[in-house]
Amino acid sequence: MKSQVTTKYGDDGMTRILAGDRISKSHPIVEANGALDSLRTRLARLRLMVIERNPAGAEKHAEFLWWLLHVCFVVGSEISDPLWKHHAAHPGKLGPEHVTKLEGEQERLEASTPLPHAFIVSAANIASAEADAAATVAREFERRLVELHESVPEFACSDLLIFANRLSDYLFILARRLDDGRFQTVDYNAAKP
Repeated sequence: MKSQVTTKYGDDGMTRILAGDRISKSHPIVEANGALDSLRTRLARLRLMVIERNPAGAEKHAEFLWWLLHVCFVVGSEISDPLWKHHAAHPGKLGPEHVTKLEGEQERLEASTPLPHAFIVSAANIASAEADAAATVAREFERRLVELHESVPEFACSDLLIFANRLSDYLFILARRLDDGRFQTVDYNAAKP
């Protein structure tokens, strides 16, 4: 029986991307897609935690995270074919309307989540900790995306770069919303020996 998972095409350290090219698995395209995979799995885990914990606004949070999970696949196709060699293979393109929707959700959360005037040392619960972890992975994805753009300067990704930058901000404010006002702020006295 032929496996639907194992192709053996990558056994030599190379892989085929959506553009049709075979490239090294250490290429910035593969690195960016790997960081995107990490981000997508974190977003999926966060969504499940939000649903299970069922805080105030859980349905709205879960719905927005569900949208982000689908956006990840649009982003993945752009990364895998940065010069759009195969237009028909792309399910869409991330544009300014995606950025607007992300910024709108962040603004909505921020308007109803007063923040402390101190650094957060720790999340207050598992769901907010997962949102903080997702924000960290989003920043890692952004760095890999910048490296890809530096490697392929013709990659028209200005909206994608903005979206990646805003995504970590959204996840930070979502984490604080999930803290339910129980902020764990830095106490520099606790750092003394």
